Amino acid sequence: MSRVCYGCMKIIGDNDDKCPHCGFDRSIRQSLPFLPLGAKLQDDKYMIGKKLTSNNESTSYVAMDMRRESPVLIREFLPNGLCARSKDGTEIKVRSEKTAVYKRLLNKFLDYNRTLARLKDCSATPNVLDIFTENNTAYVVEEQEELTSFTDYVKRNGGHLEWEEAKRLFMPLLGTLEDLHKNGISHYGVGPSNVKMTEDGRLKLRNFGIADMRKVGTDLRCMLISGCSAPEQYDKFSMLDESTDIYGFTAVLFYALTGAVPDDVEKRRNDNKLLISSSINKKLPSFVRSALAGGLHFDQESRIQTFDEMRSKLAEAPSVSVIREELSRPDNDDDDEEDENIPGTKKKKSGGSKLPGVISCIVSLVLFVIVGTYWLQGNPFAAMFSPTASSSDSDAEGVTGELVTVPNLVGVKYEEAVEKSDKTSDYKLLKAVEEEFSNDVPEGYIASQFPEAYTEETQGFSLYITVSKGAKMRELPVITGKTVDQAAQLLGDESFVTTQSFEHSDTIKKGLVIGYDAHSAGDKLEYGSSVEIKVSLGVDTSSKANDSDRHLKSSDKDSDKNSDEEAETEASSEEE
Repeated sequence: MSRVCYGCMKIIGDNDDKCPHCGFDRSIRQSLPFLPLGAKLQDDKYMIGKKLTSNNESTSYVAMDMRRESPVLIREFLPNGLCARSKDGTEIKVRSEKTAVYKRLLNKFLDYNRTLARLKDCSATPNVLDIFTENNTAYVVEEQEELTSFTDYVKRNGGHLEWEEAKRLFMPLLGTLEDLHKNGISHYGVGPSNVKMTEDGRLKLRNFGIADMRKVGTDLRCMLISGCSAPEQYDKFSMLDESTDIYGFTAVLFYALTGAVPDDVEKRRNDNKLLISSSINKKLPSFVRSALAGGLHFDQESRIQTFDEMRSKLAEAPSVSVIREELSRPDNDDDDEEDENIPGTKKKKSGGSKLPGVISCIVSLVLFVIVGTYWLQGNPFAAMFSPTASSSDSDAEGVTGELVTVPNLVGVKYEEAVEKSDKTSDYKLLKAVEEEFSNDVPEGYIASQFPEAYTEETQGFSLYITVSKGAKMRELPVITGKTVDQAAQLLGDESFVTTQSFEHSDTIKKGLVIGYDAHSAGDKLEYGSSVEIKVSLGVDTSSKANDSDRHLKSSDKDSDKNSDEEAETEASSEEE
């Protein structure tokens, strides 16, 4: 097979150090605990490329199916904190006290993905091609697809979607989640960053994982999504169910319609309102607002319980459809109509016979509007929505509709940008769900914005910002002689994940850090990499005891030798 790029699995030249397709540098090495670039699996059937994503359950790699010569995506079960990889870069080593936990979670991982693989008809889920065990862990092979960011799609469409467009995208996704739950599969991580767009404009779910990583209090370190994870996922005593995924689904729909995710659980615990700008709120049908409120209810038992119920809530009220159909029916006064009591016969419609029906429909419509308005004023969900100022609000809100200059917030600290936005009515600051790496902008500072600075927008416009995650490659700090907590804090500040091993040391006190297992201070690793540190067990006393014994035995021998020599000298003197 021709030489391939480990970054995109496309063919490159023999002398190419950097891929002409994606720019990946072939000289880069993939650090532990991840599989090395070019590693082979399943009797050389699959070749591993660069790491794509890593969470507390598994790690995804771009890979190549060597037999079909086609790129694939491979997920490796690699639970953070429970295991490490051998120095040869293949075998998974499990911490002895975590063996039973590791095996239980590994079996859950296999069962979960085997069930997912059987659901071939779910168009919004990954197409699983293969599942196998190797290296004391498990691997899931998925078809590689060209997918784009859903958040980027929303930004390109003005920062939020109209209901009709959102309906086209989200109703099939709703059906997929419903089918998954009927087959015993939950996601519990539905959020804007885990929803992708296909080339033909459909939504797909990504980052499936076992429930243990989606809830606090389990054997896996949990990964929750601010604003999209349900309150029960933050409570170790609560049970997760279909309504948990309904909360996540509704949060993403809320994001699509408004351009912002709901407040996180802690904020909503004290204030359960859902903030929507007035201009958007006016455009949303009342039944959509009710569905959003029901799907994002803080109380799990009061929330919409099933996706079938959510589908009904998102469907337009039948009475409205009937009225619209009646009012839009053409006037056919002269047409013959079949008598419903006598099939096959015709009766003539008089011009006056239709008037009572039209009047009745108009009266019904008026009554419906009056009742609907009264219901919205008193319905229990209405209090959950708190419209915010927008460009279409009155002058009393400080928004005039005049043109203003977009400020330049790139390079500004996020907290300072929030303070600035609170003091002006020129724009509303909205933070993108996903952050981005930047070698130029420090972590926590604004890396990009939309619209661009110094352009003109109508007062009250939405200003979308993306916050920097800092450099993608981070330098390992000096940790020798530090306590484990101090070392973990230093590594955490650089967004590294810490694992630890133990060994004896003659120079480092017990409980302090000796250094890194496979790296040195100053090495640069990718953001989020797992780093193993060596912690001292102190001096190996058993080894010292053996050395002492050997020293004593040697001393005894020397003493015996000296005694023998003295005895010989004395005997010689007596003979003389």
